[in-house]
Amino acid sequence: MGKGWFWITVLWVMLTACVPTPTPMPVTTPTVIRVVGASDLVPLAETVQDALANTAEPVEVLFTPANSTVGWRQLRQGKADVALLSWPPEAVPQGFTLFPVGQDGIALIVHPRVGVTSLSVETARRLFTGRYLSWADLGGQDVPVRLVSREEGSGTRQAFEALLMADMPIALTTRVVPSGQDMVAFVARREGAVGYVSMGLVDRRVQVLALNGVLPTPSNVRTGTYPLVRTMYVATAQPPTLAAQVWLAAWRTPAVQARLAQLYPSLTVASQE
Repeated sequence: MGKGWFWITVLWVMLTACVPTPTPMPVTTPTVIRVVGASDLVPLAETVQDALANTAEPVEVLFTPANSTVGWRQLRQGKADVALLSWPPEAVPQGFTLFPVGQDGIALIVHPRVGVTSLSVETARRLFTGRYLSWADLGGQDVPVRLVSREEGSGTRQAFEALLMADMPIALTTRVVPSGQDMVAFVARREGAVGYVSMGLVDRRVQVLALNGVLPTPSNVRTGTYPLVRTMYVATAQPPTLAAQVWLAAWRTPAVQARLAQLYPSLTVASQE
């Protein structure tokens, strides 16, 4: 009995010694891409992120919707690989570059029951200074005017002030919201509210005002007939980081460009070389 167990043990040792040690599978570290910037460009960020999710190489996109000022600052501090800008910085220092995304119309949006469909540029400017207290003063319903603006640092606010307000300040009583999505939601639910937002974020809950009789349609934005037109940008370091190069390559693919044309009906997608 003892000898039998001895030979069984020897046989087991011999057999296990012949079994090859499995080769561990290589672990691929994903490319982490840090994207920060304007909330008006959330659809752009999400479209590129979806495209990267379907690539063979592992990619992790860390997207932080904020505003243009935050995106630009974090890019310059090395805390972001890509910044999404709805209004360009005053100066672009050496070591950074801007890629135009396309042109976008800033739409004046109102609650559907204010009873006004069009304003002149001058009247719209006076409206946001607090000149009018009731929509009845503008030929509409007798409901209070409730002004809504974006926060300090918002590229859309900077564009709105530059293109419409000139040197006139927005009224101190104006309600401030932190994103374009919040702007649409607030105007839609608050009677008498009026604000402004990228045309790419407008939906059926709000009414768009014509300016000087011109609506921010795709053709009016492209031709510049509509008065509030701005260019949006993607910013990176120059040369771009490896992560930024991966993001830019996905953004420039025909499939992503075609999808963006659907998400941003007012955006004329710029060709990229």
